[in-house]
Amino acid sequence: MKKNFSYRLFKFGAVPRKLLPILEQENIVVSDEGMSGKFITKNVKESGRRYLHRFERFSGCLVITKKRLLCYTFSKRQINISIYDPKILKIFYSVPEDNTLSISFESSVFHNGWSGVIEFQFKTDKTNQFVDELKSIGVRQGTPVKADTTQD
Repeated sequence: MKKNFSYRLFKFGAVPRKLLPILEQENIVVSDEGMSGKFITKNVKESGRRYLHRFERFSGCLVITKKRLLCYTFSKRQINISIYDPKILKIFYSVPEDNTLSISFESSVFHNGWSGVIEFQFKTDKTNQFVDELKSIGVRQGTPVKADTTQD
Protein backbone atom coordinates (compact mmCIF):
# COMPACT_ATOMS: atom_id res chain seq x y z
CA MET A 1 0.00 0.00 0.00
CA LYS A 2 1.24 3.46 -0.82
CA LYS A 3 2.76 5.27 2.16
CA ASN A 4 1.36 8.57 3.42
CA PHE A 5 2.73 11.65 1.63
CA SER A 6 3.97 13.24 4.87
CA TYR A 7 5.85 10.00 5.63
CA ARG A 8 7.47 9.91 2.20
CA LEU A 9 8.47 13.56 2.48
CA PHE A 10 9.26 14.06 6.18
CA LYS A 11 9.10 10.55 7.72
CA PHE A 12 6.06 11.55 9.84
CA GLY A 13 4.51 8.36 11.15
CA ALA A 14 7.77 6.42 11.34
CA VAL A 15 8.73 4.25 14.29
CA PRO A 16 10.79 6.59 16.52
CA ARG A 17 14.51 5.94 15.95
CA LYS A 18 15.28 5.97 19.69
CA LEU A 19 12.68 3.26 20.26
CA LEU A 20 13.61 1.01 17.36
CA PRO A 21 16.50 -0.84 19.10
CA ILE A 22 14.26 -1.56 22.11
CA LEU A 23 11.47 -2.86 19.87
CA GLU A 24 13.91 -5.03 17.93
CA GLN A 25 15.21 -6.44 21.22
CA GLU A 26 11.59 -7.28 22.15
CA ASN A 27 11.29 -9.20 18.85
CA ILE A 28 8.97 -7.33 16.47
CA VAL A 29 6.20 -9.66 15.34
CA VAL A 30 4.49 -7.30 12.89
CA SER A 31 4.87 -3.59 12.19
CA ASP A 32 4.02 -0.99 9.60
CA GLU A 33 4.84 2.69 9.40
CA GLY A 34 3.86 5.64 7.27
CA MET A 35 0.27 4.43 7.23
CA SER A 36 -2.53 6.84 6.46
CA GLY A 37 -5.11 6.79 9.18
CA LYS A 38 -8.00 8.39 10.99
CA PHE A 39 -8.25 9.30 14.67
CA ILE A 40 -11.90 9.31 15.73
CA THR A 41 -13.47 10.18 19.07
CA LYS A 42 -17.09 9.39 19.88
CA ASN A 43 -18.74 11.18 22.81
CA VAL A 44 -15.42 11.68 24.58
CA LYS A 45 -15.61 13.74 27.75
CA GLU A 46 -12.65 14.77 29.83
CA SER A 47 -12.13 17.55 32.33
CA GLY A 48 -13.34 20.71 30.63
CA ARG A 49 -13.57 19.24 27.11
CA ARG A 50 -16.16 17.33 25.16
CA TYR A 51 -15.94 15.87 21.67
CA LEU A 52 -19.18 14.45 20.29
CA HIS A 53 -17.50 13.29 17.10
CA ARG A 54 -13.96 14.42 16.38
CA PHE A 55 -12.09 13.24 13.30
CA GLU A 56 -8.44 13.81 12.32
CA ARG A 57 -6.23 12.26 9.66
CA PHE A 58 -2.73 11.14 10.51
CA SER A 59 0.38 9.36 9.34
CA GLY A 60 1.30 6.71 11.85
CA CYS A 61 2.89 3.45 12.82
CA LEU A 62 1.68 0.34 14.57
CA VAL A 63 4.00 -2.24 16.11
CA ILE A 64 3.38 -5.50 17.93
CA THR A 65 6.34 -7.13 19.65
CA LYS A 66 6.54 -10.15 21.92
CA LYS A 67 6.06 -7.67 24.81
CA ARG A 68 3.91 -4.72 23.72
CA LEU A 69 1.41 -3.05 21.42
CA LEU A 70 2.59 0.39 20.27
CA CYS A 71 0.95 3.08 18.15
CA TYR A 72 2.26 6.51 17.15
CA THR A 73 0.43 9.14 15.12
CA PHE A 74 2.85 11.60 13.59
CA SER A 75 5.39 11.65 16.44
CA LYS A 76 2.93 11.34 19.33
CA ARG A 77 2.61 8.12 21.27
CA GLN A 78 -1.03 7.06 21.39
CA ILE A 79 -0.88 3.45 22.59
CA ASN A 80 1.93 1.76 24.50
CA ILE A 81 0.68 -1.22 26.46
CA SER A 82 2.29 -4.44 27.59
CA ILE A 83 0.65 -7.51 26.11
CA TYR A 84 0.58 -8.85 29.68
CA ASP A 85 -1.42 -5.88 31.02
CA PRO A 86 -5.01 -7.00 31.80
CA LYS A 87 -6.28 -3.80 30.13
CA ILE A 88 -5.30 -5.30 26.76
CA LEU A 89 -8.52 -7.32 27.03
CA LYS A 90 -10.47 -4.05 26.85
CA ILE A 91 -9.06 -3.09 23.45
CA PHE A 92 -11.04 -4.04 20.34
CA TYR A 93 -10.20 -4.48 16.68
CA SER A 94 -12.31 -4.57 13.55
CA VAL A 95 -11.79 -4.56 9.80
CA PRO A 96 -14.32 -2.02 8.49
CA GLU A 97 -13.12 -2.39 4.88
CA ASP A 98 -10.36 -4.05 2.88
CA ASN A 99 -6.86 -3.05 4.00
CA THR A 100 -8.22 -1.08 6.95
CA LEU A 101 -7.61 -2.01 10.57
CA SER A 102 -9.51 -0.31 13.38
CA ILE A 103 -8.34 -0.36 17.00
CA SER A 104 -10.67 1.15 19.58
CA PHE A 105 -11.23 1.34 23.32
CA GLU A 106 -13.32 3.04 25.97
CA SER A 107 -11.18 5.99 27.10
CA SER A 108 -12.03 5.53 30.80
CA VAL A 109 -10.04 2.28 30.81
CA PHE A 110 -6.81 4.25 30.30
CA HIS A 111 -7.65 7.76 31.56
CA ASN A 112 -9.31 8.47 34.91
CA GLY A 113 -12.15 10.94 34.56
CA TRP A 114 -12.62 10.35 30.83
CA SER A 115 -15.46 8.62 29.02
CA GLY A 116 -16.25 7.86 25.39
CA VAL A 117 -14.70 5.79 22.63
CA ILE A 118 -11.35 6.46 20.96
CA GLU A 119 -10.66 4.78 17.62
CA PHE A 120 -7.65 4.58 15.31
CA GLN A 121 -8.12 3.39 11.74
CA PHE A 122 -5.03 2.36 9.78
CA LYS A 123 -4.71 1.76 6.04
CA THR A 124 -2.30 -1.18 5.71
CA ASP A 125 -1.59 -4.19 3.53
CA LYS A 126 -0.73 -6.04 6.74
CA THR A 127 -4.29 -6.01 8.12
CA ASN A 128 -4.52 -9.82 8.29
CA GLN A 129 -1.14 -10.12 10.04
CA PHE A 130 -2.15 -7.50 12.60
CA VAL A 131 -5.52 -9.19 13.18
CA ASP A 132 -3.85 -12.57 13.79
CA GLU A 133 -1.43 -11.07 16.32
CA LEU A 134 -4.06 -8.92 18.03
CA LYS A 135 -6.20 -12.03 18.54
CA SER A 136 -3.24 -13.95 19.95
CA ILE A 137 -2.53 -11.27 22.58
CA GLY A 138 -6.16 -11.03 23.72
CA VAL A 139 -7.52 -8.05 21.81
CA ARG A 140 -11.15 -8.78 21.03
CA GLN A 141 -13.06 -8.34 17.81
CA GLY A 142 -15.87 -5.81 17.87
CA THR A 143 -16.36 -2.36 19.34
CA PRO A 144 -16.14 -1.14 22.92
CA VAL A 145 -19.18 -0.46 25.03
CA LYS A 146 -19.43 2.28 27.60
CA ALA A 147 -17.39 1.28 30.60
CA ASP A 148 -19.07 0.47 33.89
CA THR A 149 -17.38 2.82 36.34
CA THR A 150 -18.58 0.85 39.35
CA GLN A 151 -16.14 -1.99 38.62
CA ASP A 152 -12.40 -2.37 38.05
